[in-house]
Amino acid sequence: CYAGLDLSSTTDLTALALIFPPEAGDPDDKGIYQVVMRIWLSEDNIEKRSRNDGVPYDLWESQGWVKTSRGSAIDYAAVREEIIELSKRFNIAEIGFDRWGATQITQELSDEGLTVVPIGQGFRDMSFPTKELLRLVLGGRFQHGGHPVLRWAADNLVVMTDAAGNLKPNKEKSTERIDPAVSAIMAIDRARRHAAE
Repeated sequence: CYAGLDLSSTTDLTALALIFPPEAGDPDDKGIYQVVMRIWLSEDNIEKRSRNDGVPYDLWESQGWVKTSRGSAIDYAAVREEIIELSKRFNIAEIGFDRWGATQITQELSDEGLTVVPIGQGFRDMSFPTKELLRLVLGGRFQHGGHPVLRWAADNLVVMTDAAGNLKPNKEKSTERIDPAVSAIMAIDRARRHAAE
């Protein structure tokens, strides 16, 4: 599988998407892409954020869709450990990540033998995977097991288009949090680029 990691600042969600592409040898490019999500938020403000954002973070946590970390910020050590544990269960070929605030955790993951690849958040790096994700979703080829947080983030997603028709997520214009969708876009980037090789 291929991963996308979108780390949070203070109020955002931290999201990890694992994309499992179709089996090798899909010459017609018609296979299903499966996604497994891990999403974290800070424990201290979960009730307040549920009220402010108008979404049931507390319910999602009790149902296992969201993990919390103690305190008012995400515990990146817990995120790192979860990724390492996942790498023991799945063959994570690469982890694409947003460079912002990711230096320490990505260095630690690299030290554990995982391959980490920075992905810029501009049109140049995000257009191809954003278009690919839209194509897979519209084609019914993107399956996430009914993950409510990813579905909510995708509903919030607003994209920008430049004069050349390139796309990228627009965090400023998006109505609510989009971090899980951005992590899926980065994971699609790594999966589709390898499929093209």
